[in-house]
Amino acid sequence: MSGPVRPYVITGGRSRSTRAELAVESLVSALPEPPELPDHALLNREHRRILALCHSLLSIAAVAAHRGLPLGVVKVLVGDLWDLGAVQVLPPVPQAERLPATLLEEVLVGLRQLR
Repeated sequence: MSGPVRPYVITGGRSRSTRAELAVESLVSALPEPPELPDHALLNREHRRILALCHSLLSIAAVAAHRGLPLGVVKVLVGDLWDLGAVQVLPPVPQAERLPATLLEEVLVGLRQLR
């Protein structure tokens, strides 16, 4: 009886992505027409499943949740796809550019008063 596939088998023994800038909140999207992959670029089943899943923007964390894989494994796989030019990755919005929570609360209160 075979057990579940171990994460180190999926990543070829790698535990870190080649892309240090991948954060759990980075958004990933498969490119509609990815470039022709070189012969040495063998995509495993999880690479292909991630490409199929990312037809719209999904965070690294969401991909991991959908696939039931550890975040580190998904980072390695998405990094592979990014290196091959098969996905687009958008970095998370820096903290300084996010709206303050108090402003959002004020907007919510204002919207509720319009009822």
